[in-house]
Amino acid sequence: MSDVPSREEVPTEHTWDLSRIFDSPDDWRDAYDDVTDRLDELTAYEGETATDAAILLETLETRDALMREVERVATYAQMRRDEDTSDQERQAMAARAESLVADAQSAASFVEPEVQELTTDEFESYVDEEPDLERYRQYVDDVLRMKPHTRSPEVEELLADFGEVTGTAGNVYSMLANADMTFPTVEDPDGEDVEITQSNFVNLLKRPDRDFRERVYEAYFEEWDDVRNTVSTAYAKSVTADVRLAEARNYETAREASLDDANVPVEVYDTLVDTVNDNLDALHRHAELKREALGVDNLRPWDLYMPLTGGEGPEIPYDEACEHVIEAVAPLGEDYQDRLAEGLESRWVDVYENEGKRAGAYSGGTYDTEPFVLMNYQDDVASMYTLAHELGHSLHSDNTRTNQPYVYSNYELFVAEVASTVNEALLTEHLLETVEDPEFRVHILNEFLERVRSTLFRQTLFAEFEHRAHELEEAGEPLTADRFDELFGDLKARYYEPAVLDDHIAREWMRIPHFYRAFYVYQYSTGISAALALADDIVADGDEAADDYLEFLRLGSREYPLDLLEIAGVDMRSPEPVERAIDRYADRLDELADIVD
Repeated sequence: MSDVPSREEVPTEHTWDLSRIFDSPDDWRDAYDDVTDRLDELTAYEGETATDAAILLETLETRDALMREVERVATYAQMRRDEDTSDQERQAMAARAESLVADAQSAASFVEPEVQELTTDEFESYVDEEPDLERYRQYVDDVLRMKPHTRSPEVEELLADFGEVTGTAGNVYSMLANADMTFPTVEDPDGEDVEITQSNFVNLLKRPDRDFRERVYEAYFEEWDDVRNTVSTAYAKSVTADVRLAEARNYETAREASLDDANVPVEVYDTLVDTVNDNLDALHRHAELKREALGVDNLRPWDLYMPLTGGEGPEIPYDEACEHVIEAVAPLGEDYQDRLAEGLESRWVDVYENEGKRAGAYSGGTYDTEPFVLMNYQDDVASMYTLAHELGHSLHSDNTRTNQPYVYSNYELFVAEVASTVNEALLTEHLLETVEDPEFRVHILNEFLERVRSTLFRQTLFAEFEHRAHELEEAGEPLTADRFDELFGDLKARYYEPAVLDDHIAREWMRIPHFYRAFYVYQYSTGISAALALADDIVADGDEAADDYLEFLRLGSREYPLDLLEIAGVDMRSPEPVERAIDRYADRLDELADIVD
């Protein structure tokens, strides 16, 4: 019998309140039907968008109003499905919503090609005629920038129609990993059966009993071995879709196409990878310290998540974690702190794991709602940090939506991971300043080190892997399970040089859902690098640095990502923030090593 509760068994106060989006599924269906019927309002402007200033403004405002409602409908359906991914009715709602998004994107696909018929000077004259067009200045600049990669309205509509199809591989993977795959139970040292899940796997690998960790590791990856061909086919098709879409938009590579959406040059990606590879000795030292702390001859894959502290760490109930997070963000000012506290009290957060619930964590919501947070809280230090992380996303969204029009409300992924990680860094500073219990302090330091290891180093490893996978497809080489294993295994061996690895860990790529969102993960690495620099400045410089950072949160996507981060106080075009983050990692590694010794 599962020890994971059903959805109905989770107390209401620990679930998010989706009635703030729609009162009921029936209301959702009414909204779905209404916005579906209204798509013709937008297509009526096709062929007319750029003919004069008034029509341009009407077209953009009509599109934004419709997409706001589509976003609300789609987000509700997704979040309902994520509550229980095994529920067929919820799956059907999400599928209908995905179709609606594809239809809406298709209906809007003519807008940007027609805006690109304008020159910059013509747009300026339109602004003189219709001053309300001023708020679209950055948007139009971005659209005109993308003109070489935008096809005719007919081709854009076709590409939009295929959006649902090109995302199929990721959807298949998600259903396989979250709904269809089941993992065995493993007997713990006390003779109790422990059920392995996607959500608790990493936590089980932090248990002190090494034989138990090995059994968990073997049992978990044996289940993945059984679906190896399915997962490799899904990922190969996802990579192929990325490459073909990039070709359709006149890009040389899928990576260039992905980064260009945010106007980030590929040199930023390469600088990250090169800088991390130049500093792998810090990661190697961390691995070697783990081996010494465990007292083993060889560090094995089931040891990699073990903390240097040698134990699972203190229990942190959810309410206590909330108090720590609220206190930690005080350097960002009372308004920020009060809004975060209000969210925690107002059921923004879906707290605990339940049967069928999507694994992991995220921040969601729409322009017209509060932010919401999906968690699978485990009463530990790591979960507390994840809560701080997701609330950073939520407060970023909240600040942006409060201060920007809809067109700038969905900030680029490149900056998204900064706000979340600033909260983590402030949490570390707060805890080290206020917690006196030596064991707790050791676990705080360890958590910081593990966050940097898993976010900066691990995500850069992932970035290298997906870059190389896409290069193979672009070179016309076959993408097979064996080839993916070889790529990933070689990278894992280089990054974790002191460890003795095996075939299972070479197949770890199979359990990484972010690969189905190509060239996403590198932004975790750049994000934590920027965030650690910003948090240091906020703590050291006080209100001035905090004000610059809050301005960054309020701007949304009104500026390009690299320019936004310059406003906040960091230059991600240089290796300096990455080097600074690794230096902080090395310093705190020294601090914890001294305590452990």
